Amino acid sequence: MRNLQKLGRRSFLAATLALSASIALSAGVRHASAATVDEIKQKGTITFGIVTDQPPFSFINANGENEGYDIDITKLMAKELGVKVAYVPITSANRIPQLLTGKVDMLICVMGVYPDRAKVVQYVAPYASINAAIYGPKDSPLSKVEELSGHSIAVEKGSSMDKAVSDAAPKDANVQKFDDASSAVQALLSGQVEYLGSYSHQFGGVEKAAPGKYAQKIVLSTEYEGIAVSPQSKELGEWAGQFWDKIKKDGTLDKLYQEHFGTKFPDMPATMDGITFTAK
Repeated sequence: MRNLQKLGRRSFLAATLALSASIALSAGVRHASAATVDEIKQKGTITFGIVTDQPPFSFINANGENEGYDIDITKLMAKELGVKVAYVPITSANRIPQLLTGKVDMLICVMGVYPDRAKVVQYVAPYASINAAIYGPKDSPLSKVEELSGHSIAVEKGSSMDKAVSDAAPKDANVQKFDDASSAVQALLSGQVEYLGSYSHQFGGVEKAAPGKYAQKIVLSTEYEGIAVSPQSKELGEWAGQFWDKIKKDGTLDKLYQEHFGTKFPDMPATMDGITFTAK
């Protein structure tokens, strides 16, 4: 198993993070008036950046409503603050700029925890763990990354999976990049590509659409997903950390994780190299 944090992510993230910071500064950001708990209460709404196509984390249900693990967490936070909840759909490419420019107060959007990102966002806590893997036809003999030579693999553009697969795959592999996770999945299902670089939580959609046809072929790593605020929203980040500690202690988090993932909340690292969390 290869660890994503050792796949040379620095060069990939550097440009994205530099651009995020540049956008934030040029837009005037909220650096002079970062979101505080009192401001959110006065406004009466807390706004979250979320994904809309990644069950069981966050997705649009048959009634056109936001649903999932992430959504349940946001509702608990809003209730604790005594405010309404609002959502802004984001992508891997724009989530950090959306946070830094004040379009959202907090990100709960299946965003991996990495040291380079910790330079521009403040992580509250790791709130889930997932496997990053290569999926393909169940009868395919693929078992090593090197065997992807000459084959096509779909990934979500700008995601950590994009970088992981691009770094790990042979130079002659055809890594095709799509705007979102659902488009990458559709590329596999339609036969546009042979393999899919994806996360364990996303495979449920593949299995539902084509039962028994595809399977996990190669595990690249285990990735931790994090809740994040702007570094300027220090008070909000500290409040969110205290809230997280509370729902871990009282069993609420275990109950939520069991409901959405079928298991109790997994052991998470209290600290990670180059990263600090506001939760204790």
